[in-house]
Amino acid sequence: MDVFIEKLVKKQKTSKDTLFSIGVVVATLIIVFGVIPLIPIVRNFLIFFLLLFGYLAYYLIRSRNIEFEYSLTNSDLDVDKIIDQKRRKHVVSVDCRDFEIMARVNSDRFTQDIKTIKNRIEAVSSMSSPDVYFAVFEDKGIKTVLFFEPNEKMIETIGRYIPRKLFK
Repeated sequence: MDVFIEKLVKKQKTSKDTLFSIGVVVATLIIVFGVIPLIPIVRNFLIFFLLLFGYLAYYLIRSRNIEFEYSLTNSDLDVDKIIDQKRRKHVVSVDCRDFEIMARVNSDRFTQDIKTIKNRIEAVSSMSSPDVYFAVFEDKGIKTVLFFEPNEKMIETIGRYIPRKLFK
């Protein structure tokens, strides 16, 4: 019998996201009301540029609304990034049996060796969440660490495939 489990995790807004949004709005206002009126040919199309740059700012700010979807089908874990509930970007596909280790980030298994792995995938709501797990595996010959927030059913299912490598 096939096992199929999905989970959706919404990324929390950070201060970096807020600063980005403020910067986009300020840059848009400076361009539309400070730069465009100085260009004689374009001055007549001020409303057009106001709408154009306004839409561009809206698009950029909305692109910071990110969700991650985990799909576990038997032992295959797929992670997708959903941007503004419209665009989907595939992040990684991995067989859980290829995990070298899987444990909570706040456990003693999250050693200095794992912290220094450069190839990191952070598909979590927040790295400070108590539900964040990490999994180490090789992706195209490169050691990778995946941070994600599986639910209990996912952990139980993954545990069937890697009972000696999963640390709750």
